[in-house]
Amino acid sequence: MSAAGEGVLGGAQLVEPNPRPSFLGGLPRMFRDIKTHHHLVSNFISRDIRLKYRNSTLGYVWSILEPLLMTSIYVVLFGIIAGKPQPLYPLWVVIGVITWNFFGRALNGSLTTLTGNEGIIKQVYFPRALFAVTNVGSAMVMSVLSLLVSIPFLVYHHIPPSLSLFWVPAGLMFMALFGMGMGLALAPLNVVFRDAEFIIRFIVRAGFYLSPIMWTFHMVPKSRASVAILINPLSVPITMVRNGIDGSHLGIATHWVVYSCVVCTVMFAFGVCIFQRFEAGVVKAL
Repeated sequence: MSAAGEGVLGGAQLVEPNPRPSFLGGLPRMFRDIKTHHHLVSNFISRDIRLKYRNSTLGYVWSILEPLLMTSIYVVLFGIIAGKPQPLYPLWVVIGVITWNFFGRALNGSLTTLTGNEGIIKQVYFPRALFAVTNVGSAMVMSVLSLLVSIPFLVYHHIPPSLSLFWVPAGLMFMALFGMGMGLALAPLNVVFRDAEFIIRFIVRAGFYLSPIMWTFHMVPKSRASVAILINPLSVPITMVRNGIDGSHLGIATHWVVYSCVVCTVMFAFGVCIFQRFEAGVVKAL
């Protein structure tokens, strides 16, 4: 079989128009594809956002209402277990829930880049990594809309906007890089081993409780436990988003911030290279 990647699916011959890149060539190839097909990406993002609430009466209001309802449940449970929480606790939880939901959508959307678009892949060719870019882009837009729910909390607590808001896009970007990278790295495996999707869903649910979502990093005593929390590369981006909105100091040592940013970036690069290297071969199994 040639490097062009020929296969037989349903009696029809599937021909890969582009040869597999070298491992390190996957990342620049993806950026070239995004630049070439940026109009297609923007159209797909707009389509995903419209379709998400197409048959809903409340429409985009659900992007704010859903995290608000979940936050109210978590706040009540936390109040029962731990007593009266801090005044800003509801705000911290709603930001944490929205941020983690964004990560989950970015990861799962990237993981199902191939299996979730099987019909289109068999009909027409275009760079398949763009499916992941589209999923992450639409999830980013919906998450930003959801974060608007924090405005009433800020007004109620008399918290003015500050330069800390610049932490918010930075935190979301690094969460997107980690989720997309991890999802793309596992997407080829998910074609031949469909259980990978269910395993990742469990990991995302478990990570909700192991990451600073219902609690903040600063609630943890300064001990080895805090170090263990910061080993999780998502702890810093979540704190960036939360502290960027409530205007508080980040309060995390610079070397941990650098560590998190590097891990997220390396995960993204690794995932893209793995995906670009192996996706042409595994699509024959769709």
